[in-house]
Amino acid sequence: MIEYGHGDDTHKFNGIDFKANFSSNVYNLGAHAELKEYLKKQLDLIESYPAPSSENFIQLLSKHHYISNQNCLVTNGATEAFYLITNTFYGSSATICTPSFSEYEQAGKANSLQLEFIDRKSVLQHKFTTKLAFICNPNNPDGFENTSEEIATVAKSYPDTYFIIDEAYTEFTSSSISCIDLLSKHPNIILVKSLTKLFCVPGLRLGYILSSSPIINKLLQHKMPWNVNSLALQAGEFIFKNYNKILPDFESYFSDAIALQNEINKLDGFEVIPTNTSYFLVRLSQPKASELKSYLVNSHQLLIRNASNFRTLDEHYIRIASQTPEKNALLIKALRSWNN
Repeated sequence: MIEYGHGDDTHKFNGIDFKANFSSNVYNLGAHAELKEYLKKQLDLIESYPAPSSENFIQLLSKHHYISNQNCLVTNGATEAFYLITNTFYGSSATICTPSFSEYEQAGKANSLQLEFIDRKSVLQHKFTTKLAFICNPNNPDGFENTSEEIATVAKSYPDTYFIIDEAYTEFTSSSISCIDLLSKHPNIILVKSLTKLFCVPGLRLGYILSSSPIINKLLQHKMPWNVNSLALQAGEFIFKNYNKILPDFESYFSDAIALQNEINKLDGFEVIPTNTSYFLVRLSQPKASELKSYLVNSHQLLIRNASNFRTLDEHYIRIASQTPEKNALLIKALRSWNN
């Protein structure tokens, strides 16, 4: 049986009360208390249809990013965006940088795209000839980054390729790499953003696309109505009305991640792949990612991401998302036990 291709697969371990989940890249301290309290009071909304195209939310979204409403499209999480984009360009072609999020490939196959794969780190050297190109920035799972200036150079060099820049994790890196300011200069850039990871509401599914108005109009012709539920839209409206108040504190998050990386690097058989992100790959000296994951689940009630099913990776790789110092200490203790 092929392992499910994403992190946070707690659903597969019925009866296990996990002490910590290092497998998911969402913000580690959970959803803001005021957001959860607000949503509790919105339950009556499920008795009515949501706005077909998320009009009220788009007003707040466009104001937040200082762009026009015509440059925004709301989606049922970032993943729907990738399927919508590939469906809009059905039967064309796409370049996918690897290792990276598996849904680029799955969406491409579902919509009969001719796919080619390149190393994520070779973006600046590659000659793009496909209609689409998927670039996760910072990349999942290894945190590799390109600056916005580098993305601009590539977009300018290949005007016939639409570059889908997945910015689901721009807040999860200590670098400033968002490409939002490029939208007005490069009509072939399509940004995909996610609120579910940053504000820890992945169960609601809420993301959006930012691009030129011609591209947004083209995508809208393929989008189904009511694609985002009422509670997700209310969450989005609350977030943008209270953005600075409920924005997570990433300064301590990053320092905790660095401390965790340093502790893991001290262990025999574990090598952290350097990154500025709060999540990171670890290379094992022995190809035992599946065994290690099973051991941590059953012996320590800790969950990590087996990264072997990312294209180009194998059983030497796991992915870890930093948690609180107390939970990180549990992981270090468990890894030491594994070594012994």
